[in-house]
Amino acid sequence: MTPRYFLPIIAVVIMLISGCTNTQQDTLLDKTMQYGRTAQGFSVGEQNVGDMSLNYMERPGIGPVVLLIHGFSANKETWLKLAAELPDDYYLIAPDLAGHGDSPAPANGDYNLITQTDRLQHLMAAKGFANIHLIGNSMGGAIATIYAARYPDEVASLTLIDAAGVDSPNPSPFMQALSSGKNPLIATDEESFEYRWDMIMEQPPFVPWPIRPAMIRKTINRAEINRIIFDDMLATRDQLQQQDFEAMVEENIHMPVLIIWGAQDRVLDVSSVDVFASMMPQAETHIMPGTGHVPQIEEADKTAEITAAFIAAVQPTALAQHNTPK
Repeated sequence: MTPRYFLPIIAVVIMLISGCTNTQQDTLLDKTMQYGRTAQGFSVGEQNVGDMSLNYMERPGIGPVVLLIHGFSANKETWLKLAAELPDDYYLIAPDLAGHGDSPAPANGDYNLITQTDRLQHLMAAKGFANIHLIGNSMGGAIATIYAARYPDEVASLTLIDAAGVDSPNPSPFMQALSSGKNPLIATDEESFEYRWDMIMEQPPFVPWPIRPAMIRKTINRAEINRIIFDDMLATRDQLQQQDFEAMVEENIHMPVLIIWGAQDRVLDVSSVDVFASMMPQAETHIMPGTGHVPQIEEADKTAEITAAFIAAVQPTALAQHNTPK
């Protein structure tokens, strides 16, 4: 075992034996995320996108450029497990959306999904990329759909993983709770965190003791900003309905589309797949049994296999055409 892998394990063992203060737990969480990024070849950068600066992680490659867009209350690191399974030559960029992860809250307080989309387009333009492959999960799937509809000439393919953006015929447990005035995705204490954790994932990953309390505190501390972001997300839905976004999707999204969904998704019901497929009839769909709302975490290897096969089938010239980042 090399020192590169040995030292983080020793640090965890020492903390387990001696006990951790809250500060030590928080530091360990941060170091674990940093180590995860480094192990997958990611560096971290910032880019001004007009009204704010976005933090992002980036893994260079000579293959297709893939923009990974995380969901509500998540962060760029939610893509690390998938990145480990995707082909090494992919050029991966995973930003923290405004108010998430290491990206600050914008001074104008605007979390409208159209604004979020335009920020990402500014990021990719600043990097000098064209013909990008979009992959979005949950709220990130809604943003990816908006991106593909607003900037279709810049998108080589669109992959939606348990995406928000449509009303599912069968209301999920989350949607039922939301209609009763509760939002299980916003944790305010340890009990609601655990409820949220179990609602999101059918196959949650193991998280060791020193890190889990830090995750819980960080999530609870985000409750207020999460409420603001969620309200803006709902307002965007109403705005898009007024603009007949469905017609815009049908008119502009003609690139290859892949839809991946967890059959046991309790946040966004699997019946949403039929709605997306009716809007984008060219879509290839994969329903993953025994999987919840985040297949890229719960079934990273299978999700990567499906996604890589889909991207490989896209026009080879579209795969290779991207500019050197600025």
